[in-house]
Amino acid sequence: MADSLRTIDVDTTIAALQQGLTAIPVEQAIAVIESWQQQLQGTDLAEDLGDLKQALTEGDTSTIAQILSDLGEDTSEAASEATGNVAVKVEQLGELLSQAGQSLM
Repeated sequence: MADSLRTIDVDTTIAALQQGLTAIPVEQAIAVIESWQQQLQGTDLAEDLGDLKQALTEGDTSTIAQILSDLGEDTSEAASEATGNVAVKVEQLGELLSQAGQSLM
């Protein structure tokens, strides 16, 4: 069950990132970030997401770019620990986060 929920969350996040960063309202981005923070509580990723949320609130583009790039790398690394279809989706999410970060630099 938890894997199904995570897959849905990954799919939703991938779809949002594929629309492009400027297509995502800040409020929606923060809601997605908070959802991921709850699921990843106690991890470095959750801490990075908190930093991203603060940078979004402040409108700090250079910090947002760096955090997205870092999250992309960390997410791609996490994909190696996942299995099957989830691993593929998590790897795709990592690539999209890295690309989003690079697009802001």
